[in-house]
Amino acid sequence: MDIRTRCAKRLEGTREIGHPMALPIVPSSTFDFGDQAAVDCYYETGQGFLYGRYENPTVRVAERFIADLEQADDAACFGSGMAAISTAVLSSVRAGDRVAAQRELYGGTVALLTHVLPQHGVAVEWLDAAEVAELEARRIAGCKLLYLESPTNPALRIVDLGRAARIGHEAGALVAVDSTFASPILQRPLGLGVDLVIHSATKYLGGHTDLVGGVVAGSKERIERIAQRRRVLGGTMDPFSAFLLVRGMRTLALRVEAQCGGAALVATFLERHPAVERVFYPGLDSHPDRAVAQRQMSGSGGMVAFEVSGGTAAAVRVHDRLKLFSRAASLGGIESLVSIPAKMSHRHLDAAQRRKAGIADGLLRLSIGLEAPEDLIADLEQALR
Repeated sequence: MDIRTRCAKRLEGTREIGHPMALPIVPSSTFDFGDQAAVDCYYETGQGFLYGRYENPTVRVAERFIADLEQADDAACFGSGMAAISTAVLSSVRAGDRVAAQRELYGGTVALLTHVLPQHGVAVEWLDAAEVAELEARRIAGCKLLYLESPTNPALRIVDLGRAARIGHEAGALVAVDSTFASPILQRPLGLGVDLVIHSATKYLGGHTDLVGGVVAGSKERIERIAQRRRVLGGTMDPFSAFLLVRGMRTLALRVEAQCGGAALVATFLERHPAVERVFYPGLDSHPDRAVAQRQMSGSGGMVAFEVSGGTAAAVRVHDRLKLFSRAASLGGIESLVSIPAKMSHRHLDAAQRRKAGIADGLLRLSIGLEAPEDLIADLEQALR
C-alpha cells in the first residue's frame, strides 16, 4: 500500500454503526478493570490499559500509526523528542559501556551524550563526518550503541544508513538513527538495517507547530524494553498531544511533498545568488552526499541551509530582514522558519566545536513551509540585497 494511502486511511477504533471518524481523546489517568481476574489478565498478557503513565488508548493509536508508516513492529510515543532520545539511549547502555556517535547531531542530543551519559559511567566516541562516511568496525569495536542522524542538523549531511548499519552490527553495536528531518515519507531506516528510528514528533509528524512529542520505532522486543524504561522515567505522551499527532500525520505525505518542492526551488535560487557562499541541500548536484541521498531517500526534504558572505553580522542582517520567515526554533511545520544555528540551536557549542560540526558563523537554516515558493524566494531576494 502506498504511504500516502497509509497516512489517509481510516483510523483504528470501534466498528459499530456511527463510530467517530476523528480519533477520540481519552483523558483518563486510570482505568477500571471490573474484577481481579481482569487485573490478573492485564499483568499476565500486557494487554489493556492500567495507568496513564504506562499507556493510553489515544496514545496507542498514535503509536500503531507511526509503526505502520515506519514499517516497524511497534513504536513508543513520548512527551518530547528529547524524552524519546534519552529513553532510547538509556535503555540501550549501562555503566561501563561505550557509545559511538557522529558529531553532527541535534544540540539536545549532544548535551545528553556530553554531559549526562558520562555521569552514568557511559563513555562516548565521537565520529566526524569523514569517519562516518568511511566507518570501519574496528573504529567502534566494543561500542554498545552507534547513534546517527540523517539528514543532519543543520548542515544536512546524509549518512549511508545501510552501510552504517552493517558496520555497526559487525562491531556488535545496536544502531539508532534520528530521522526527524526526513520523516517516514522520505526515508525508512529500519528497512536499511537500522535497529531503532527516532523522531521528534514536534516537527514533520505533527506538522502544525502545536504539539511537543517524540517517538521511537523498532522491533517488538526493543520497543517493549524502551516502554518499560518509559514507565519508570515518566515520559509518556499525553492523550491530547497524541490526538494532534494523529491529526497531523494524516496529511504528512501531502505536506512533505509540497515542502520538498518548495525547498528545491529555494535552494536553486540561493545557489545562484552572489551574496551566498554555499548552499546545503541534498537535492543539489553540489551536495557532497547527493548520490547517497538519491539512493536512500525518496525526496530531498524541506530543510535548506546556506552560508552568506560576511559571517555572523551578515547572517544576522539577512535573518532580521526576512518578512515571511518566522524567526523561531523547531522546524517541519506549515509555516516557514529561519534561524542562525550558531546563535540558537548550537550556541552552547564553542567556536571549535561548531567548526568540527560544520557549522559556520554565517550559516542560516530554513525550514520551508507551505507558502508559495515564489513568495519565499522574493523575501530572500530582498533580505540578501
